Amino acid sequence: MRLDFIDLKLFACLADYGSLTLAADRQALALSAASQRLKKMETLYGVELVERRARGIELTAAGQLFLHHARQLLLAAERLNGELGDFAHGLRGEVRLMANTVACNEYLPKLLGRFLAATPRVDVTLLERPSRDIVPSIEHDEADLGVIDGSASIGTLNVLPFARDRLVLIAAATHPLAGHPTLAFADALEHDFVGLPANSAMQRHIEDMARLRGRVLHPRVRAAGFTALATLAGAGAGLAVLPERAARRLAPLEHLAVIALSDPWAVREMKLCFKSTDTLSAPAHALLELLAHAHHA
Repeated sequence: MRLDFIDLKLFACLADYGSLTLAADRQALALSAASQRLKKMETLYGVELVERRARGIELTAAGQLFLHHARQLLLAAERLNGELGDFAHGLRGEVRLMANTVACNEYLPKLLGRFLAATPRVDVTLLERPSRDIVPSIEHDEADLGVIDGSASIGTLNVLPFARDRLVLIAAATHPLAGHPTLAFADALEHDFVGLPANSAMQRHIEDMARLRGRVLHPRVRAAGFTALATLAGAGAGLAVLPERAARRLAPLEHLAVIALSDPWAVREMKLCFKSTDTLSAPAHALLELLAHAHHA
């Protein structure tokens, strides 16, 4: 004995109209057939889902819970039908992804390349945002998925692990600090810096950390990406802060010293965030699975 979508639709109608007769009529069912379906639902779970009163039928607490899940399943079925219909008519799907600077530059390009190659009719809109702005954007349905700093408040969202990010200092091999294997960020603030654009999520975080130490960071120049920043630092224009993964990759090319930051904030766990797997479109759910799997791999 199993439920089907006719059962779920009947129960949703029953909740809306408070009458088995009206619900049966709306679903083009004989009253006896509707009654048998309601009995089947109650027998299946061993609970009463409705109470029959003089003014009609009212849902029990169990019935309210059943209704919630029934509507979720019906909504998911509607989304599935709509999205598959879009594909059948040659339309493209879209996933809206927001991520912090490090994820956008270091982790996501290769993963998104794999995803887009495997799903030729799905596009991804990737937007770089600070973690504190990503959470409310997803809560308000402005994005489907996000990659945020693990220390950020997640509000009502669900999270999964994504990657570990460590920030480091980079300096020209001839810089006075180049011989230090580890350094506190405060000890570097007497020196010149170069940085990312002011609207970069990572740069804003770094400048916030400088302000907490009583200093205002004024980069001598702002570069558009990690590679340009490493080139500037390697030429002696100033210190810079990069993710360790990027710094180790670029250090041999630009003759850089990589200096570990001893500050706790320099080590960050990045998280995937989303409202609910029940509300994700099929393409967004597929991308979520790929990104989550990348962490375990």
